[in-house]
Amino acid sequence: MTPSDFYTDRLNGPGPRLHDKLPQATAGGLYSLFKTKAHAHWLAQHFPEHCDDGNGVCGTDLGALWSNVRALVPQLREETPYGLELTQEDGVVFDLIEYAAERVAKPVQGPWHPYMKHYELTFAETLGRTEFRKDVNQILQRGGTTYELNREGQIVRLATPEVQQVLDQLKPASGDTELDGLLSRSKELYLSRKADDRALALEKLWDAYERLKTVDIVGNKKQSADALLNNIASTEFRSIVTVEMKNLTDLGNQFMIRHHETDKHQVPEEAQDYLFVRMGSLIHYLLKVSNRLS
Repeated sequence: MTPSDFYTDRLNGPGPRLHDKLPQATAGGLYSLFKTKAHAHWLAQHFPEHCDDGNGVCGTDLGALWSNVRALVPQLREETPYGLELTQEDGVVFDLIEYAAERVAKPVQGPWHPYMKHYELTFAETLGRTEFRKDVNQILQRGGTTYELNREGQIVRLATPEVQQVLDQLKPASGDTELDGLLSRSKELYLSRKADDRALALEKLWDAYERLKTVDIVGNKKQSADALLNNIASTEFRSIVTVEMKNLTDLGNQFMIRHHETDKHQVPEEAQDYLFVRMGSLIHYLLKVSNRLS
């Protein structure tokens, strides 16, 4: 079943994806999906239980699996002795999903072993990972979250249409390796599921902006910025961009983007998209008018 198979999606269209924090039902659904796949032998290729009467795989060594999970996801909260599931932190749930995405393979029943009464298992890795990804993304979509599991098996944050437009357009070819690297790193970080990474992406974006203002005339930032602005043919629009550049410079100095002194203000998490789009759009425009886009 895909998201469009649900009645409400067919009637009203898919719901908005607004939640940066997983709703409890979504987190629980992902955790249950992991456990269900584990018990259904989707992880048996990596943690096989071998038949006592031969070398075939007949199931999953759950003890080995869970020992490995505890070692690699140490923040996992164990269930109570009565089997009650404890609420897992979002990061733990995502770590479990990425752990599984790297290891799942769909079990395929082979010959029936009449004496030991089980099927010998083989595994369809590509098919299993594709189906697992679809299951995960259905839960994330139906929960209205801003996340998805990508083809590389990583949970990433979905960009809003406005952010995605900036990401698609911002393809620098400035001739300045440092500037281009800062922009590429910012784009990469901004799709992270971690708010701290997105904050770092803003820092890299502001660093790129400050670097861009210095590439025309090395050693004189003001003259270099003026030279950059002179690429704008319209005098009236150049004045508007000049004001925008000053406003964004002031914003970067007043908020904890590039500076972290005690008198700086915290950037609200919900403002990150707005700031990324605003600064990214300015940089894209300045690169475009100065012929520095690929």
